[in-house]
Amino acid sequence: MQVKIVIGTIAFMLTMMIMGFAALREPTRLEEYTHAFEGRSIENGAKIFEGNCATCHGMNGKGEECENTAGEKIGCQGLPLNYQPLLCGDISDRTARMNAMNWAGTKDAFVESVVAAGRGGTAMPVWSAQFGGPMRDDEIKNVVAFVLNWENDALCDEELPTFDWPTLADTFLTDFPDGDAANGETLYVSYGCSGCHGAPDGSIPANVGPDLSAIAVDGGTRIEDYTAVMYVYESILEPNAYIAEQCPTGPCVGPPSAMPANFAERMSANPQDMADMLAYLLGQ
Repeated sequence: MQVKIVIGTIAFMLTMMIMGFAALREPTRLEEYTHAFEGRSIENGAKIFEGNCATCHGMNGKGEECENTAGEKIGCQGLPLNYQPLLCGDISDRTARMNAMNWAGTKDAFVESVVAAGRGGTAMPVWSAQFGGPMRDDEIKNVVAFVLNWENDALCDEELPTFDWPTLADTFLTDFPDGDAANGETLYVSYGCSGCHGAPDGSIPANVGPDLSAIAVDGGTRIEDYTAVMYVYESILEPNAYIAEQCPTGPCVGPPSAMPANFAERMSANPQDMADMLAYLLGQ
């Protein structure tokens, strides 16, 4: 009987030691499992991105060089995603693009909402099956994981180009080259303007922002002593400066304006875009 007791005691102690070791290692095991799961999600997201997103955003997500399905070089229609203002935030993890879009949620939710629901009126389509797109929820999350994986110290420490935008003086347009209205029409879509304002020719109705079909005339009537050029220029750079009342369903909500406030930043790399946009909207 005593031998059995001794053997049972030893067996119990060994069992407790094994269980204790397993318990001590459990956090490490869970961490390794989590890293492996995240790694597989990013790998799957990379494959989905290559097959569906790279034609508009570029293989590296920078929106610089894109190819069509035949492998031919084409212009990138999508915004850059491997991009500091989208991925890098302050101590509360709020990024410049989130602030510009007045997004109150998390960065993960912000990116997921765009991938899932697209951007109406732009080249960004709906991807989630729950909104009529072709992707499952897990595929959406994989793409989001891949995009967020681009965030790193080098990207967040990068110094972005800036442009000293002229103030609203009578001669402020002398600092701009001549505008290209044809390119301005392309930029109007790629910057996402048509998603809210529709098409100036009326082929796409305004959805959120004011209709711009007569902005060349109306723009000069909304603020005293402003020409249409001055009004549109300021509205693009500082959308909260004046909240227009001429919206599809009555006065716009604001301030803040529903219009993103990051165009000064987005156009800094190429201020020619401003001249082209003004030429398209105002016919000059």
